[in-house]
Amino acid sequence: MGLGDKIQETVGKAKEGLGDALDNEKLRRDGQKDRLEANAKEAGEHVNEKVGDATGSLADKVEDATDRFTRDDNK
Repeated sequence: MGLGDKIQETVGKAKEGLGDALDNEKLRRDGQKDRLEANAKEAGEHVNEKVGDATGSLADKVEDATDRFTRDDNK
């Protein structure tokens, strides 16, 4: 989670807690929204990281297979 996301999550928690304490439903919902957005961004970052890892691994396997099929054993 990036610094901006951590800040957004912290602000969201504060808004949510303040909304509860003041019995202000709108402030509480705004806090929940901020926290959810920060967590969604974090989840998206993790997905992108995993896809990148899988793509790199697949590319390595394809390259290895290509090397095996195209090498000339007669040299």
